[in-house]
Amino acid sequence: MIITSDILKEKVPKEMIPTRFDSATDLLTYTSAGLLLYNMKPDTWNELYPFFQQGNKFTIDSYTIDKDDITFGELVELYKDVYNNEYVIGRGFDEEKRKEVLLDEFNKVFGVKGKRIGKKLNAHYELKYSKSKNTYTLYYLEAYVLSDIEDLEKLLKQDVYQQELLDLSTLPIPRDINGIKIVDSVAFLNDSERCQLVRDSVLK
Repeated sequence: MIITSDILKEKVPKEMIPTRFDSATDLLTYTSAGLLLYNMKPDTWNELYPFFQQGNKFTIDSYTIDKDDITFGELVELYKDVYNNEYVIGRGFDEEKRKEVLLDEFNKVFGVKGKRIGKKLNAHYELKYSKSKNTYTLYYLEAYVLSDIEDLEKLLKQDVYQQELLDLSTLPIPRDINGIKIVDSVAFLNDSERCQLVRDSVLK
């Protein structure tokens, strides 16, 4: 579930209090044919994602929250404190560093030459049951859009992951493509202004 402003004062159900913190930074790549989405782990997740950073990210696999009547707002503030102290200050991963690492990983995974990342499109917190870890995890999710690449055709022909194209010409966006679920976090593109920012960053 995405933690929205209207539930910040509500209590987190005890069974949903997370024992893990994690993060993901997405890099959206939009072409004249659509938004590129990838099925990175078809045998386990079997969902379509934008490319996202998997190395050098913020993750705490075991975290104990002593308060059992914590609100969603308090949970977010707790995450922010830990994230800033351990990741931003402790390891030097401010926003510019995160963007630099994201672009570098993208280029290495696909063997391409992405050159520039645009402004942040979205950032939110999501509380989600992690099947792989068998526990609830609180995620901080950021999304950026790639604004320039030298070798688009090479990216379109990549064979690292199963690839699909999401049509952004009409909203709302579909929930799946060819029967494969689109990850919930992409729903922020149903906001027409944010979606237009992506459309304006079409790669050529």
